[in-house]
Amino acid sequence: MIDYPTLNLIKDDAEKILHQLSKTVSGGLKPHSGPYAFFNHSAQALERLKDCDRIVKRLFHEREKLTQLGYSEKSLYPEDWPPGKAFPDEVQEVMKQESELTEYMKQDMETLYIFGGMWLDQWALLALYIAGVSRPEKKYRHPFHDLVTEFEKENESTICPISRIYPIWENLKSDMLWLDYQIRFYRNRFIVHSDRPWQRGTTASTYGEEFNLWIPTPPGWLDDEKIDTEIRKLLHLAPSHIREAPDDHWEKARPRALIERIFNNIGNIENKDDRKKVARLFGKAGGSTPSFQIIAENLFRFICCATKQLNDIAKANLKTINIGRSKESSKES
Repeated sequence: MIDYPTLNLIKDDAEKILHQLSKTVSGGLKPHSGPYAFFNHSAQALERLKDCDRIVKRLFHEREKLTQLGYSEKSLYPEDWPPGKAFPDEVQEVMKQESELTEYMKQDMETLYIFGGMWLDQWALLALYIAGVSRPEKKYRHPFHDLVTEFEKENESTICPISRIYPIWENLKSDMLWLDYQIRFYRNRFIVHSDRPWQRGTTASTYGEEFNLWIPTPPGWLDDEKIDTEIRKLLHLAPSHIREAPDDHWEKARPRALIERIFNNIGNIENKDDRKKVARLFGKAGGSTPSFQIIAENLFRFICCATKQLNDIAKANLKTINIGRSKESSKES
């Protein structure tokens, strides 16, 4: 699993290429001084990069401290302690710190989903301006998700002006799909717009690096047997190591574990209707997210790689870039 110093290098590359994209556009078009929507979104994309970096840096630090507290609790835990008797004060203090730190990490991870989604939206608006779209803020109310949706339309590569940025979809399709479902869908369904009971919690390895949000459906809220039956029918969409595992393998035999693994693999599911089925069932059953390091790495790597491609596209299509000139960008109708 990635560590923070390695992730920080990817962050630095992403920041450099976002700056370079602005230089490519400003240097190529040499616009007169004034407010332009493109450069505003560029500044916001850089702002969201720094926001996400701060959140992720805190999560790494908190995870390290949580592991240290786990070792402290183990060293202080009395041997042969009688059941029902309160733990010594020093053990209770460590347990209190662990509980409080877990709540901080939960909040930070939820924040990563929210700010990560905003960062993807700012990147998508940059891409749409490079593509030549006029006032994309009006047409694309959920820019990243709407861009993914348009890319998925049949023969989209032949439709201007989105076709100019279509190579990004061709090269990074699985990454875009994964981020759309893992960040936007999970954020909307389980974090922001909670419209039903959930068991809101977290899971973490005791001494390792993992830390996940864990939001399953409460037992008895739905017809659990029916949901499990529907999940088992999606086994063919699971990663190969699960499909080929013995029938009693825990990820294959337990429907709730199975739907988590399928949902985590959703970027590699080719058929859109199949992805919808997976999202619908995961949206009912709930479950764990990937650990925060995976979310962060995929998010930062995508912005870095996609912006490099966007910069190349901008260089080759300077005449068709729309930077949202001041008079145009001031129109609210």
